[in-house]
Amino acid sequence: MFIAFLVLQGCEEEQKKIVKIIDNNNSKDSSSVIIRYDVTGTGNGKITMTKKGGNVKLELEKTVNEQTNLETRFIDKDWIYFYFTTETVVQPVKSRIVKDHNYFNNFAVLSDAGEIVSKMQKTGNEIVAGFTCDIYENNTGSRFSVYDNKYVLKASFEGITVTANTVQMNAPVQTVDVEKPANIEFLELTVAPQ
Repeated sequence: MFIAFLVLQGCEEEQKKIVKIIDNNNSKDSSSVIIRYDVTGTGNGKITMTKKGGNVKLELEKTVNEQTNLETRFIDKDWIYFYFTTETVVQPVKSRIVKDHNYFNNFAVLSDAGEIVSKMQKTGNEIVAGFTCDIYENNTGSRFSVYDNKYVLKASFEGITVTANTVQMNAPVQTVDVEKPANIEFLELTVAPQ
């Protein structure tokens, strides 16, 4: 009898854990994700992409001449807003996003799996960060591994490889976390890298 009591009590504890996990998942926004990437090849560093709905924040960290630079980019509809932060200067600029062949050779495409899926040919699959992804390629040599037609978990273009190391879906992201700062004036560029 004592053993049966312990087994029943253990089952009740397990059910409480399951209910708690389900409750926690229901309170999060299912349209949000945080993906952390490693950048290798001709560029080395790290990228963190935070996305909620249509708003995206990309944080690019790179070390040049033993100095670490952090660049933050905000993507909102047809515009990309960015500024470079160093020890001495912050330069805020914005540029219209043009989805031509060059679009697939920059970091903004990490937030746009739909464009990749609709414009590129599926050539296989691979596992990235524990997720089975479809591989898409184009004739310029760009290659992307996309999970669930929603998330780019690996990208290779122009000698750079960007690979996800952690993916946090349904992340507790607030809209304010991914919107461009309202109190900064971004200088419009007519021709600039995205």
